[in-house]
Amino acid sequence: MDCHSSKLIDDGSANQGELGEEYSSQDFPVQIYSRKNKFQEGEVFVGFQKEESDLLNQLASITKKKLQVISIVGMAGLGKTTLATRLYNHSYVESYFYARAWITCSQLYLKRESLLEILRSVSENTDEICAMNDNMLAHTLYRALKGRRYLIVVDDIWSIDDWNDIRRCFPDDKNGSRIMVTTRLKEVALHAQSDGNPLCLRFLTEEEGFDLFKRKLFEDGNLFGILGFLGKRITRNCCGLPLAIVLIAGVLKNNFDFLLWLQIQEHLSSYIISDYNQYMDTLALSYNHLPQHLKPCFLSFGAFPVGYDIPVRQLMWLWIAEGFIGQDGRERNLEDIAEDCLMDLINRSLVVVGKKRSNGAIKTCRIHDLLRDLCLRKAEEENFSPDIYKHNKVSFSCPHSLVHPKFQLLLSTNVLAIPSNCSCYSSEGSQSFCKQILSVWDASEHTRALDLSSIEFLVFPSEVLQLVHLRYLGLRFKSGNPPESISCLQELQTLIMSSRMNMVIPNDMWKMVNLKHLFIKSGENLVDISNVEGEQRTLDNLQTMSLVSPTRPCHNILARTPNLQKLGLCGPLTTTRGDFKCPDLGLLMQLEKLKLSNTISFHQGVRLSISTIFPGSLKNLTLSNTCLNWEEAWIFEMIPNLEVLKLKFHAFVGKDWETRPQAFPCLKFLKLKELDLVTWTVCRYDFPVLQHLQVYHCPYLTEIPEDLGNICTLESLEISGCNDAATNSASDLQEEQERYGNDSLQLIVNPSLV
Repeated sequence: MDCHSSKLIDDGSANQGELGEEYSSQDFPVQIYSRKNKFQEGEVFVGFQKEESDLLNQLASITKKKLQVISIVGMAGLGKTTLATRLYNHSYVESYFYARAWITCSQLYLKRESLLEILRSVSENTDEICAMNDNMLAHTLYRALKGRRYLIVVDDIWSIDDWNDIRRCFPDDKNGSRIMVTTRLKEVALHAQSDGNPLCLRFLTEEEGFDLFKRKLFEDGNLFGILGFLGKRITRNCCGLPLAIVLIAGVLKNNFDFLLWLQIQEHLSSYIISDYNQYMDTLALSYNHLPQHLKPCFLSFGAFPVGYDIPVRQLMWLWIAEGFIGQDGRERNLEDIAEDCLMDLINRSLVVVGKKRSNGAIKTCRIHDLLRDLCLRKAEEENFSPDIYKHNKVSFSCPHSLVHPKFQLLLSTNVLAIPSNCSCYSSEGSQSFCKQILSVWDASEHTRALDLSSIEFLVFPSEVLQLVHLRYLGLRFKSGNPPESISCLQELQTLIMSSRMNMVIPNDMWKMVNLKHLFIKSGENLVDISNVEGEQRTLDNLQTMSLVSPTRPCHNILARTPNLQKLGLCGPLTTTRGDFKCPDLGLLMQLEKLKLSNTISFHQGVRLSISTIFPGSLKNLTLSNTCLNWEEAWIFEMIPNLEVLKLKFHAFVGKDWETRPQAFPCLKFLKLKELDLVTWTVCRYDFPVLQHLQVYHCPYLTEIPEDLGNICTLESLEISGCNDAATNSASDLQEEQERYGNDSLQLIVNPSLV
C-alpha cells in the first residue's frame, strides 16, 4: 500500500474523495432525487433484489443511530462481495455517509495495511502517519472517524480475533454509522453482528439460475429450443451457485456448438458445492476454453494480492512488457489489442470491472479470490512463471523499514510485484535490498517487468539498471533524479516514477528509443536535453509523458513526439503580464488526453495567446489553476472531439460564463470544481450529448442553467457545496427532464459540503 497514493495517469481522485474533506456529523442530511437508481453499467444482478433492499434499509435507517454491524455470510462464489459492492456504490449510500472505506482481509490479515487503507479513504496519509506504529495508527483512525457518519466494509474476514482487533478502531457516536462484514464463516458473522441475525446468503433457485445464465449469454435473455433445454440442465448442475453459472455462461457465450453444450452438461458435476477440488475443476472449464493468447493474460492475475483493485492501464502495460500481447494482423497498436483481451476476459466473467473513468472507460478491475486460486493452480501445472507461483510468496528482510521488518514479495523470473508498504531510508538499505533481489535469480537474463513502487527508496536505486532487458519499471524514491545511465535500459517501454521532490529527467533518457510511457505521478519535473538538442532525435514511440514542466526544453521534446497521446504539464503556464503560456500543441495530431496544472497564481483573468492551438484529436482535458478569463472559453467549446472536460480550482476566474451557440458538440462529461462562477448561461443547443455533470464547491453559483433540461442524454447530475438556489434549480432541471421522458436522471444533492 502506498501512503502517497495516486492513480495511474488519471487525476488521482477516488470517488469518495470528490465530495470534500473534513466535516462534522452535524451536517445536514444528503438528499437523493432519483426515480431510478443506477448501478454499474451493464451489470447483471439476479436473485438478491429483496436482500439488497433489506440491507439498504438497514444501512440508511434514520431511526437506528447506534453503530450497527451488518454481516453477510455464505460460501465462496455466492455473491457476498458483489452484493456488498452494489450497496457500497449505491448513490444513496455514497451521499448518506460522510466517510466510506473498504478493506479486504482474506486469510492473511495484515493489520497495518488495513488501518492505512481505511485512513487513506477517510483522510490524508501523511509521512507522519506512515511512520506510526500499529497502536498509534489505530488511535489516529479512531480520531479520524470520531464525529462522522461512516460506512466501513470489512470484506472476506476469516477470524474472530482479526475482527476484534479491527473493531476497536471504530467509534460509536450514535450518528447512524455502519460496518458491513462479509465472511464465509457463520461463527465470525454471528460474533460480529451480536445483536442481530446475519444475512445467510442463499443459493439461487433453478429459475433464477437459468435467468442469470440467459442474461449473461444474451442481452435480451432469450434462449429457446434444444440449447434452452441444455441450458436448464447446465444451470441445474451448478446448484444455484452464481459464480459457477456466470463462468459457464462465459465459456458458452457466442458459441452455439451443440456438442460443446452437451459435453459441458454431461461433465459438469453436481457435487461442486461440497468438494473444493471438484469445484476448482468446474471453474477450470472457463480456463480450458480460453483462446491460447488469453491464457497468459488470465494467469498474470495470480501475481496480484487478494482483493486488489488493479489499474487497467498498468495491467495492460505489464502484459505488453511481458510479451503476452502480439499483433493481430490488423495494424493496430498493442494497447488497443490488450484492451480487447481484457474486455474478452470481462465478457467471459473471469474478470470483474472495478472503478470507471469519467468517460466510461474501465479504470480498475479485479478477480474473484477463487479464480485467483485457479490462476495459481494452473500456473503451477503449466510451469508458467514458476518462481512466482511455486511457493507463492518469499520473504525478504528490509532494513530501516517504517513497517514490519519482514514484508512479502511476489517473485518471478519475469515479474516482480510488491504489494506491501515499505521504506528504505538509507543508501545501505537500498543497496542491500536490491542485492537480495538480484541474488534470487539471474535477473539480468530474464527480468522484463519490475514494480517496486510500494517501497520508498532514499534515492533512485541504480542497482536496477543491471536488469538490462527490462521493459516495465515502477519506482518510488524520496528525492534525487534518475541517473544518466538509465539510458542503458534500451528495451524499456514503460517507466513510472514518484518522488516527494521535483526531479530532473536526464537528457540521455531521450536516447531510449523504445520508451512509450513516461509517467511521473506528481511534481513540477524539469526536462534536460542539453546534450541531445542538436541531434533532433525523433521520439516516434513515445505515447505518454506526464508530469513535466512546460519549460523551453519541454517545448523541444514535444516537437519530436508526433505520436504522443497523453500529456501532463505541471509548472508555470502564465506570465507576469497575464498571458497564458503553453507549449505548441498544434503538431500533436494524436493527442487525446491533456492535463494542464499551473503553479503560478494569477487572480485576474488570464488571456490566451493568439498562437495557442489545441489539436482537434483532443478528447479529455483537465485544467487546474490556469486562471483563464471566461471569455477565453470559446476555444475549448469548439474542440470537435472533446468528450471529457474537468475545470478545477480557478481553472477560469470571473463571475459570468456564457457559452457560444453549439458549444461542446461531443462533450459527455463536465466537472466544475472550486470555481467563483456566479452566472452560467448556455444556449439551447449547447452540450447536445452531455451525460454526466458534476458541480462541486461553487458556492456563488446562482443556478444550474435551465436549458440543460433540454438534453435528452443526461444521466446524472451531482451538486455539492453549492447554495440553496443552485440546489433548487437542479431539482427543477430534473422535473424538466421528466417532461421530456427521461425519468432515469440521477440527481445527487449534498448542500452541506463546504
